[in-house]
Amino acid sequence: MQADNKTALFFLEDEAVLFHEPAQKLFHLNTVAGVVWCLLEDGKDEQSIASELQNICSISATDADRYLNEAEALFRQLGVLQDSGQSLPDNHPQAESAAIESAHYGAPSFVAERRYRLLNSRFSLRFTHQAHVAAAEPVFCHLRDKDATTPTVALDIVQDDKGRTVLYRDQVAVLTCDAANQFVPLLKSLVWQTAILAREFFLDIHAGVVGDGKQCFLLPAAPGSGKSTLTATLVYHGFEYFSDEVALLHGSDFLVEPVPLAFCVKHTGVEILAPYFPELERVTEHLRGDGKRVRYMPPPAGSIPPFGTMRPVGAIIFPRYLPDQATTLKRIGALEALELLMQECLIVDTHLDTDKVSSLLRWIGAMPCYRLSVVDLGQAVELIKGLSIALR
Repeated sequence: MQADNKTALFFLEDEAVLFHEPAQKLFHLNTVAGVVWCLLEDGKDEQSIASELQNICSISATDADRYLNEAEALFRQLGVLQDSGQSLPDNHPQAESAAIESAHYGAPSFVAERRYRLLNSRFSLRFTHQAHVAAAEPVFCHLRDKDATTPTVALDIVQDDKGRTVLYRDQVAVLTCDAANQFVPLLKSLVWQTAILAREFFLDIHAGVVGDGKQCFLLPAAPGSGKSTLTATLVYHGFEYFSDEVALLHGSDFLVEPVPLAFCVKHTGVEILAPYFPELERVTEHLRGDGKRVRYMPPPAGSIPPFGTMRPVGAIIFPRYLPDQATTLKRIGALEALELLMQECLIVDTHLDTDKVSSLLRWIGAMPCYRLSVVDLGQAVELIKGLSIALR
């Protein structure tokens, strides 16, 4: 048994984290497996490792052999031994491409054009029907590009002779829908994904992001956790708006920039947010591809940081709406935070190596991380305000 020289062991709060570069994977090892790996890296053979385990862990020879066999079985399963002869399955989520019928671009007649900017991408959106303009403008109006710079991406929204709405990117059909209330979510997703894929970054985390003028706070959470509702409420109470969907982390310092898409409010969140944003009750409802009914609301004027802003992360807060519990903010350890953060990591836009993994573990090891149980939004806002003040 021999350690793969393309695998490195790191420690995070006395816990072992194994990085396997060929598979681009991180693994949490238990204490014994971590000790075994350290001994393998020192070039020890099985007999020497078993003897060392007895001394280090104060266990019997029988238990040492059993633990060694279990560790070896784990390492072979992970594919991190030089003689394992196997590679890990690719468990990264793959982007699903919608199958659409072939659509001939032709020569559509446009009734309007709008220019928007998101990150470094400048979009020209052209429409063949005024109804499409009226539906899309409230979702993108805060991203209006006031410069006369040549667009980098052309998106055309065309209603074909079958009544379908077809979305073209640079004259190539990429998405289509039949119902009038479905095209805005598709268009928003296309703008968002196009801008992100044209931008260099380290990690793309599914998270709300707000700022206090000095630092920003990540709110990573799965869909349905109340993340967008909490983000919108924090912005109403004076926090800067970076995004309710996307945290782009850059460089070894993991700075974050705004990706200020319109707030996405599900049908169930309208009543909750209406006291803060009464206009929500008058906003058009759309149907997303996942069957969710949503409304889009531009962020309040003045809430978006200037273009080019990069802020350090002050804390990572994992929110969850738990109606049967009190509203609490509880500090958690770095390893738990890393596992939760990676669950919401959508894209790693770089090849990970030991230096980058080391930077990531140092960053999160020094980062204040919390679980936030949310019942009362007002109390949750006060807890985060207090944290913001304490971290300044």
